[in-house]
Amino acid sequence: MISYEGLFFEKEEEKIIFSKEGRHLRKVNDHLHCTFKYHPQGEEIFNDIVGKYFDIYLIGYGNDGKNSAFEIDIKEDLKRYYINYDEEEPSKLKIPHITVSLSDEGKPNDSKDLTFKKIDKPIKLRGRFGYFIKDNGREYISFEKF
Repeated sequence: MISYEGLFFEKEEEKIIFSKEGRHLRKVNDHLHCTFKYHPQGEEIFNDIVGKYFDIYLIGYGNDGKNSAFEIDIKEDLKRYYINYDEEEPSKLKIPHITVSLSDEGKPNDSKDLTFKKIDKPIKLRGRFGYFIKDNGREYISFEKF
């Protein structure tokens, strides 16, 4: 089952992200990513772009002592795929972001509520669109069509 779909960042990109983080918190997110849809179903599963690479830009940073994340700018070729709506306001999209680190009390989902301060110069990164799969006790990232 697809737990979520989105852009995943490889080791070189992760190094850049961590080097730009303001105050590193205790726990690191296992797979740095930007969620495009949690539990996608049917037409929300985007096999047409799975496995492809896309450029994004880090444009803001937020840290409230519980969560640390970067706001990202998604270019036009990807915007129609970003359907990560807020559960509390179903007509409102969450701010696209990458959760970087958490405190013991932090929850990745709460990163959406951070106040992001714009960074002086956007930082270009490359992410690969894929699926985070949870299946029979296994968890893994897949870049294959579902």
